[in-house]
Amino acid sequence: MSSAISLKEKGIRVFNCRLYNHDYLWFSSYEISKISSTIPVLHNYALTYSFGDYSYGVFKGSVPRYKEDLARIPLYATPALANYWSRTRITYNAVNSHSLRTDDAPRGINSPDLGWRNYLDPVYPGGGHNAQQTGFICYLFTFDGRIPKGVTRLGKKGTAMRVCWQEIENPVAVFQKEPIQPTHPINPLDISGEIVFYEPVSIPPHMLFKTAEIKNDWFIFAGPHRIHIPNQVINRGCKKDG
Repeated sequence: MSSAISLKEKGIRVFNCRLYNHDYLWFSSYEISKISSTIPVLHNYALTYSFGDYSYGVFKGSVPRYKEDLARIPLYATPALANYWSRTRITYNAVNSHSLRTDDAPRGINSPDLGWRNYLDPVYPGGGHNAQQTGFICYLFTFDGRIPKGVTRLGKKGTAMRVCWQEIENPVAVFQKEPIQPTHPINPLDISGEIVFYEPVSIPPHMLFKTAEIKNDWFIFAGPHRIHIPNQVINRGCKKDG
C-alpha cells in the first residue's frame, strides 16, 4: 500500500461536522452515589450508531456487539468534543413507581430519596459564542456516497441534535512517521500506529483520548484539519483493493 491514498477514488467521503443539542442533553458519563453527570464529549460509537440510524428493537443477550454492528453501518465517526458548554443540575425525588411512596424502601424511612442529574444546556449556532466555536465537533467517513443527515438524536432522552457539515474536498490519506496531534478526540482502539502522548477522558463504554500525539499512522491534512484516520476506515475502505 502506498504512503498516500486518494479516499475519493476508494469511494470514501469525509465531512467536518458540528452538532448542536437543541434540548438538554443527558447521558451518564459517570455516576457518584446519586449524582449522574454528562461531560461534553460524545463517544464515536454512539455517533456512528446515531448517524447510521442503527438501533435494536429487540436484543438477545447482555454483551454489546460493537464489532458486528459497526461492520454493518456504512459510515464511521470520530469522537466529538465541545469547547464551550454549561450545565444545569436537576433534582429528582426517587419514589416507588408502583406505589408512589417513599416509605416502602428497604430502609423503611418515609423521606425523599433525592438525586441529581447534571445536563448539558441547549446550544444554538451563534448562541453565546461565535458559531464557529460552539457545538460538538467531529469528522464523519461515509462508504456509500451518502452525506450526513441534518438532524439526529443522542442521549438517554433522544435529544435532537442539529448537524451542520462541510465536506473535505478530495481527501488524501497520508502515512506520517512523525508525531501528529489530531484536531479531534481519539478512540484508542482506532489507532494503528504508536501513541506518543495522550490526555485520557473516562466515558462509557471505554476511555477516549481528549488530545493525543500519534506517529506511524494515517492522517488527512486539509487546511486547519488534522484528521486521524481510524483503522476501521483503513481496513474497510483503503485496503479493499490491496
